[in-house]
Amino acid sequence: MANELFGTAGLTVEIRLWYEKQLLSRAIPQFVHMKYALQRGIPRHGGKAIQFRRMERIITSTTALTEGTPPSATQATFTEVWLSVSQYGQYARLSDVAIKQSQDDLMLEYSRNFGEAAGDAIDQLTRNAIAAGTNVQYVGTNGSRGDVGSGDYLTPAEIREAVRTLSRNNVPKVGGGRYVAILHPDTRFDFMGDSDVVSAYQNAAPRGGDNPLFSGELFDWMGVRFDVTTQAKIFSSAGLSGADVYATIVFGESAYGAVKFDEFAVGLVVKPLGSSGAVDDPLDQLASVGWKGSHVAGILDQTRLVRLEHVASISNAA
Repeated sequence: MANELFGTAGLTVEIRLWYEKQLLSRAIPQFVHMKYALQRGIPRHGGKAIQFRRMERIITSTTALTEGTPPSATQATFTEVWLSVSQYGQYARLSDVAIKQSQDDLMLEYSRNFGEAAGDAIDQLTRNAIAAGTNVQYVGTNGSRGDVGSGDYLTPAEIREAVRTLSRNNVPKVGGGRYVAILHPDTRFDFMGDSDVVSAYQNAAPRGGDNPLFSGELFDWMGVRFDVTTQAKIFSSAGLSGADVYATIVFGESAYGAVKFDEFAVGLVVKPLGSSGAVDDPLDQLASVGWKGSHVAGILDQTRLVRLEHVASISNAA
């Protein structure tokens, strides 16, 4: 008795591939650096550079006045920080056939993907700006990035030292609550494995699922709120014996700023079929989608930010 089996003999032509209409999600980093920036905009016709100013603290006098004799006049000092905005962007061209005959909504998916790319670019630009600070703390007894190597992990003592530095500089806490540290998941792994940290959360933190040992979410330590992202700065092969050096940045209120053009901050630019005109697209064959944004970030006060440089146990070179 002959049996008709799907995919064999005469039924091979019946084989078809079914395409799921919903595309799979993309794994993207947490974009956290812009959350803590002092954000400003430049209005239309306002140029492309912005000046931030700070009146430095007037050092008080504890010298008694001489009766009838005015003291010397006190002079104030102002500090300025200039930031110049640049534009960034990407785009893709799509044919009319690709747009109309593809199984997926290409314009929609390209728009979503470019939206993520825009957020990624702004986050990386901000990170790179604040990772260039001059207030550096090399872990342990190291004196330079090239000295940082195997075993030089981020420890509770290093966080306490960074807090001491900010406190000695009278740096206000972010939102009046905590200092903030931005660190990499590799760094969190080592830090949360420190016996002092584990003991503290076991004995002092609230019981239950909100305990950072269970949640793995944002956590506090010694007056610092930790925010974790794979976007944290890594200086590849810059340490001892080619170790990757990780940067954990601890900062207070208004340590850095970010500026955009008010007229066009960051957004998608979509050109439909035929929008290029009769010369460039005479048969309405091309459309485009992309993103464009204006941005600059910079440190506003070096004393309000500390960059801790260390390695992570996962680093092969370390």
